[in-house]
Amino acid sequence: MSILKLHHHVTTVVRSMERETDRVIHYELADPDDWELPPFTPGAHIDVRLENGMVRQYSLCGNPAIRNRYHIAVQAEPQGRGGSLALQAQLRVGSVLPVSLPRNHFPLDPDAKHHVLIAGGIGITPFLSMLHTLNRQGANFELHYCARTPEETAFHRYLAPLAARGVVRFHHDRTVPANPLDVTGLLARPVAGEHVYCCGPGGLVAAVLEATKDRDPETVHIEQFGGKHRTAGGTAYTLELSRSGQIIPVQPDQTMLEALRGAGVEVPSSCEAGVCAVCKTRWLAGAPVHRDLIMKPAERADHLMPCVSGCSGGTLVLDL
Repeated sequence: MSILKLHHHVTTVVRSMERETDRVIHYELADPDDWELPPFTPGAHIDVRLENGMVRQYSLCGNPAIRNRYHIAVQAEPQGRGGSLALQAQLRVGSVLPVSLPRNHFPLDPDAKHHVLIAGGIGITPFLSMLHTLNRQGANFELHYCARTPEETAFHRYLAPLAARGVVRFHHDRTVPANPLDVTGLLARPVAGEHVYCCGPGGLVAAVLEATKDRDPETVHIEQFGGKHRTAGGTAYTLELSRSGQIIPVQPDQTMLEALRGAGVEVPSSCEAGVCAVCKTRWLAGAPVHRDLIMKPAERADHLMPCVSGCSGGTLVLDL
């Protein structure tokens, strides 16, 4: 796996660690000399490089107005790709952690009149930075936070005051009595200017997308990190590189990215799971099959992510 070349990296150190749940640890990062860190906007994330060369993405969950600290939360995923377990095993107070400049594929829409935030599990993290901004702006919003039990609800104590105000609602599906979120009912009657944001596991994301399928896609915002590595698979096809004229066959068991690398074409990449957009590439002709987790329909009209995207057959022309 190719790792992200952090040309514009930021050196941080771990100032503090706090366990939020049995599986989630909250890390406070700072510049080694306590200088201000590069600014970020609500919903942004950073790429974190581990000692073993892995690169993973974590949402910044602190207050964007506080310029000398980054906050991330890492949930241990025993069935994942190993990044979360390695990071939790590696980091201690005082550990040096290289990270990228903040990037944001999940921003608040400035034109929204009402924000409906839907979080599942560790998907709460990008919303924490949003809440600081929405509160400061006096914006109209509501957050629905789905977790199995109160004990598995990360950042519960930080959110409790907002829950007392009625703008945060906890939904626990493994308590007695259970209080699962009715996604269909919640989103059945949108108000004018309403935007929906969702970050969480695949089932929750699928339910939100189904409930909002008749809405303007520009008003529905999805964030999903931690996807498993997926190959394109299924159909053989051919890549044509418009700038060089090079022709590259892609086999059914290859990803587009693997075929490009095999032909000596270097494409920068990081997550290789369709969530970071480092490999985002313009396509010019053909029938791509999009499998990324973050691009809007308008972006997919002329861009794809070769780490996970495929083609339904024939020739796909890339702007390379």
